[in-house]
Amino acid sequence: MSEEKTCLRCGNVGLEPGVFQSTGRIYFRPKGGNLISILTGGLPVHAEACPKCGHLELGVEVVKVAKKK
Repeated sequence: MSEEKTCLRCGNVGLEPGVFQSTGRIYFRPKGGNLISILTGGLPVHAEACPKCGHLELGVEVVKVAKKK
């Protein structure tokens, strides 16, 4: 059973999961990453939106951030 996330702005329970993108995916690249990690791409950004207040929360997988350094 997955735990429902709470909105950081209004406290509403039940954020809507999704992705953050423009004409292509948006990626996070750690500052100070080595040349190989910069050239091979960044980390996909996932998003969750609150259907009550519209707050948007962005994130990346923490384990993958550590591996990029």
